[in-house]
Amino acid sequence: MKAKLKAITDNSWLVLDAGKKGNVGILSQTIQGKFDLLDKSGERETFESKKDCLRFLGTTKDVFSTQLDNVNEPGTFFIQGHPIKYKNPYPIDEYHPSYNPKIPTFAKTSNSDVYYAAGWYCINFDKAWKHGNCPKLSTLLEYGYEGPFANKIECRRRLRELNREKRSIDQS
Repeated sequence: MKAKLKAITDNSWLVLDAGKKGNVGILSQTIQGKFDLLDKSGERETFESKKDCLRFLGTTKDVFSTQLDNVNEPGTFFIQGHPIKYKNPYPIDEYHPSYNPKIPTFAKTSNSDVYYAAGWYCINFDKAWKHGNCPKLSTLLEYGYEGPFANKIECRRRLRELNREKRSIDQS
């Protein structure tokens, strides 16, 4: 594997696959001077020296001494505890006419009339329940919904139950 590093802190790096441009894992230097690589699958590899680490990464160039890009990305925006996947959303407050206390709502721009619901939802379409992250508010109100859920796993668990119920009702 040919890899390149992007600095996260002075002694930790994001390991990127140079060929595919994908994340491979996180590399950190311990207090003892060893290097720990935690890959995407959760497996940990420890290297006794910088040389061993470079050999594993498939490079002879000392990538630790070069000027590395900083990986600081803007923080995630949350509305009522639900992460928003859009940059700079505009939350709808309680004084807005479209405010619904059960649905954390936001717009993508300040002058938009299209509103979105923060979080994961199960949406009751005609043929089956489907899941959605930050769906349009109009979609939730038109088809019916359950949520918001804190994460995709909770949403999908409830989605399975809802679809089983819907199939059993349709068969009877």
